[in-house]
Amino acid sequence: MFEVKQRKDMWAFAVLFTALQIAFLIIVQVLYYPPEMHAYILSRQPILTLMISLPICLYLGGQLHENYLRKQELKSITQRDRLTQAATRDYFYERLEEEPDAYGVSLMVDIDFFKKVNDTHGHMVGDEVIKSVAQVLRANCREIDIVCRFGGEEFVIFLHKVTPEQGMEIAERMRRSVAAAPVRAGDTTVAVTVSIGGSLKDATDDIDAAIGQADGALYQAKEGGRNQSVMQWNQRRSA
Repeated sequence: MFEVKQRKDMWAFAVLFTALQIAFLIIVQVLYYPPEMHAYILSRQPILTLMISLPICLYLGGQLHENYLRKQELKSITQRDRLTQAATRDYFYERLEEEPDAYGVSLMVDIDFFKKVNDTHGHMVGDEVIKSVAQVLRANCREIDIVCRFGGEEFVIFLHKVTPEQGMEIAERMRRSVAAAPVRAGDTTVAVTVSIGGSLKDATDDIDAAIGQADGALYQAKEGGRNQSVMQWNQRRSA
């Protein structure tokens, strides 16, 4: 659908630019050539301009279209993780560097016993598990939030302008949603759970410090039996 729209826009650009050229040339020639030549100009000049200009405009439009697609592809590579379409680690930091005074809740999410999934079912199924979890996490976030694949089976999420209570509620909703959606890959069905650690980032806090605190809370969640959320600010647990 997007490709069709781009091609329509390319043709619209070529036709509009050619029409403007024709109009401009007619006006100039009518103003500067004697009246007896006007009929000759009006009968031939539009056709000649159309034959010359339209192919050139289509070519230039195609080149602009190709350049746009390359830029979009490069942007996608640098900003989106290829497997999950979550934000890359670099883009996560880039976004927060643009908003150094951002405040909210940072979450660290880890897929429970992921190594066992790979060892038992293979890496292809493991990839499907990562993709499925990423989809659930993104579905439970807003557009202003950032869901980032931090590495391997681990995700970092920044929830903009969210209170500790809201952060805990969102984390639990994510955790329950993952547990309620077994991953199906071919003939294989894998039950998946996640452990979540959270911390509060004030406007003056460094994001690395917030992630470090969330990571500590995640460690507690895993040590406490996994498939639970632990928030650093009040050590509250929910199984």
